[in-house]
Amino acid sequence: MLRNVLIVLTLAVAGSAAFLLLRGPSTPEICTTDEVLQAPSGHDLQLCDVAFEVQPNNDAWVIVRVVDEALVDSARAGHGDHDWACETWGLPALDKEPRPTRIIVQIMAAPFVRGEPAPGITQSIEAYSEENATCMWELL
Repeated sequence: MLRNVLIVLTLAVAGSAAFLLLRGPSTPEICTTDEVLQAPSGHDLQLCDVAFEVQPNNDAWVIVRVVDEALVDSARAGHGDHDWACETWGLPALDKEPRPTRIIVQIMAAPFVRGEPAPGITQSIEAYSEENATCMWELL
């Protein structure tokens, strides 16, 4: 009886390992939201995600990642769209500890995994700080 239990357990473990190998490595979810709003330019912007990062100097940043499928090669998203994304999604995200000191708005033509290379995907990035509940543009 014990031998039969061991055989069943061995087969179960081997089957699970084979399933994981056939399934391949897990792929991270690129966009965690599908909220789409129309920006001042008239483009539909999809909120991909809002990430929080602590920098080497211990400053906290909030990164607002947005997809604009109308963003084409060598184009730059309109500054008004960046401002709008900062006010719409960045300012509400400041309610976190440690409180972020900078809001980064990344508008991209297609979603991709944050921190991974994205050759061929056009991106436009702007930085902001918050002053009197408004986004203040900063040089990167």
